Formats: sequence, C-alpha cells, structure tokens
Amino acid sequence: MKNTVSRGILYYVFLLIAVVLGVLCVIGAILMFSPGTEIFGISYYINTSTQSIEKTHLDNGNEQSIDSLFKSASIDVVNITTNYADVSLETRQDGAYKFIIEPSLTGIITSENKNTYSYTCSYSNQTRTLSVSVFAPKMFLAFNNSIDVVLSMPEDVTTTNLDVNISTQSGEVVIGHHELDRYTLKSLTVNVEKSSKVTLGIHTVVTDSISLTVPSGNIRFRREITTNNLTINSTSAKIETGNINADTLLLDTESSSIKIGDVKVSNNFDYSARRGVLLIDNLEGNLNCSDDVIISNITIGELKGDVVLPNAESSNIEIGTLEGIGDITTTSGNVTVENAKSFLWVKTESGKIEVTVNTDEAINTSSYDNGQGVINLATTNGTINVNFSNMLLTNYLKTQKGKINCAFSPTLNLTLNYTCTKYAPTLASGIYAGEPGNEGSITIGNTGTDKNINITNTEGKTDIKDTFIS
Repeated sequence: MKNTVSRGILYYVFLLIAVVLGVLCVIGAILMFSPGTEIFGISYYINTSTQSIEKTHLDNGNEQSIDSLFKSASIDVVNITTNYADVSLETRQDGAYKFIIEPSLTGIITSENKNTYSYTCSYSNQTRTLSVSVFAPKMFLAFNNSIDVVLSMPEDVTTTNLDVNISTQSGEVVIGHHELDRYTLKSLTVNVEKSSKVTLGIHTVVTDSISLTVPSGNIRFRREITTNNLTINSTSAKIETGNINADTLLLDTESSSIKIGDVKVSNNFDYSARRGVLLIDNLEGNLNCSDDVIISNITIGELKGDVVLPNAESSNIEIGTLEGIGDITTTSGNVTVENAKSFLWVKTESGKIEVTVNTDEAINTSSYDNGQGVINLATTNGTINVNFSNMLLTNYLKTQKGKINCAFSPTLNLTLNYTCTKYAPTLASGIYAGEPGNEGSITIGNTGTDKNINITNTEGKTDIKDTFIS
C-alpha cells in the first residue's frame, strides 16, 4: 500500500511537470511566431533592419545632409554614444558621409523595455559637433544582442581634422580595419565601461592625442603610432602595439600585459601598474614609474634615457643597455642590467642584482656626487653579481647579510676599498685582501687611479674573480 501511494504521487508530479512544460512550449511558440505579442508582460523581440542616417537635425530644427556638412568642413567633432554596440570608422565605395546602424537583436523582452530601442543624430553649429546616439533595449533573455554603428566615409578621403569621441558600455571599437581606410584624425577618445576590443588599423593616423579607457579585453595598434599625447587606462587589458612616437605617454593599468615595439618619447613616459608585464623592444626617453608599480615584470632592450622605479616591491626588472640614469628600489624582485653605461643606483632587500658596468667617459659628471657613486648597488640579504668591464669614478657595493660577487676586466686600473666585518674579499688568484674584520684597499693596475670600488659587507660573503694585481 505504501509503495502504491508513493508511485501515485510521483505520477502526478511528473504529470504536473509535463503540463507546465507543454504550456511553456505553447507560449514560446506563440512568442516566436508572433513577435511583439505580449504574454504575461513579455514578448519576443526582433530587430534586424539596417538604418542609414544621411541627414541630421540642426540647432534650428531643420535637417541637413551629413555629407554636405563634412564636405564643407563644418564638422570638427564627432560624438558616438551607445549602451552596447560595435563602433567603427570605415570607408565605403558609395562615396558619401553617413552613419549606418546595423542591429541584430533577437530575444525575450519585458513590456517596459519593449520600445526602448532608439537612435538620434544632431548637429550643433556653435560647437561644430555631429552627435549620434544609439540605445538598444535591455533583453530579459537575449539570443542575439549586437549592433554595428558605422561612420561611413568616402573611399577617397585621406585627411580630416576630426576629434572623434566614442563612449559605450561594451562592444568592439575599430578605427580603420582594412586597406581602404586611409585617413588622419586629430584626436581619438574611447571610453568603454566593460570588456572590449579596441583596434587601430594599419593606415590610421592620429596627430594630436589618443585616449583609451578600456577596463579589460584587448587593445591593439596595427601600425606605428605618431601622436602628441597617448594615454591608456585599463584594469587588465592585453595591450599590443608597434612602434610609438609621442611627446607624452601614460600607461595607467592595474594588471595589464603590455607589449610595445620601439618607443620614442620626447617628454615623459609614465607607467603605473600594481602588477602586470611591460615589454619594450627599445626606449628613447625617460620612464617614470609611480609608487603603484609594485609587482610588475619590466623588460626593455636598449634604454636611452632615465628609468625611475621607487617602490617595485617584488618586480623583476631587466634592461639590456642603459645609457641614462637608473634609480630602482625593490624588495624581493630581481634587477638585471646587462650593460650599464651611466649612473645606476639599485637597492633591494632580498632580490638578486646582476649588472655589467661599462660606464662611458662621455657621460656628464658635472653634478657627480662622490658619496653616491656612479654605480651604487645595495642589498640587505640578497645577492649582487657585478662585472666591471669599464668603470668611471667611484662605485659602491653594499650588503648586510647577502653576498657580493665581483669580476674585473684585466685591463682595468682601480683601487678596491673594503670594509668586511665577517669575510674579507677573497681573490681568485688565492691572494687574500686581508684578515676577517679588517678594512683595507688594494690597487689593481696603475697606482693613483680615481676609479674606486668601495665594498661594505657586514655579515655576508664577498668573492672577487679574474683580478690582476700589480
């Protein structure tokens, strides 16, 4: 009896589920085959009709051709605003300026959002600004939810003095994506609230300024960029560019991966990132990093300029050739300079410092501070590996509990001054510089040289290799 009752309850439960599913299927069929019909406050929405906007409303309420405004050079600024859409600038063969809106919207929508799709186009004579706004409805259940907003320009356009501003919640932004798109903009500003992909085409030129705010996604420049000011703000976007020539360059990121070709900056290059990766082939200009650069891997091939990293907590810094001033402070990160030709000051707590010193006689020493030195490498309990191929004036190597490994070129003339409380320097030739606890000096090569290396090692170990003593 008990089993019979249980089977009966399950039967009615399954029957109820089947009835509910059947009703839902009927409702779904009605909605699908009768778009716009409301049932229980919802309806099936579909919009795939392309709109071509060829005229705009003027300040006086009249309309005028967009093409005529462009061709009479009456437009300085173009504003494109959407909630979610793919926005692009491109040339087409029809030979006219216009906006093209291509929606692909299908899904279930509530009655309150049923008629919220809209687009407007206006022109302000006072500000010489052409504005287009496109707003798609909010879907309850979206099957396809995309809109293309295109500023279509004649195929023969090559130069324009436009300030282009694009603002959207999400969507892809493409400025010139094929071979026909050959034009010059004055400035480009892109603001995206959510993840996006922003691409500048191979023939896109922006003379004055580029400002991109993209939280995540991808930013790609397909050509060499030459502009006065380039600013990129991002949380975690992947950024990839070719060569960059700019007056100022600002990269303000949280954890982005950045890969750039050659960079030439005449004023400032400011980089801010709590973590992330910065790869630059070669840099001509000064790299200034804020205190926010905490956990970042920075790799630069040749750096003709200064680099300042005041608080790289656990960053790994690798520079091929440094021809400017380097001022780097880390905690546990590693610092490598393969060829230091100028002033270099590195301080770390537990990281490894690896430097080849090749300081150039031509560097400006008019403000040289003998107390600071040309090369000043200091660590608390890390390791300093340094190879002196060529050196200029006084250098300092300091550690408390770490290790110092030195190697000298056999052609160098220098004086080695040491203060090693626990371990005196040990020369590879087997000759000891002094007993533990001593202070002293050794002249290598000719006497009377002003090329000095001062070693302070409180408790660690100091090794000197390939040393030739006169």
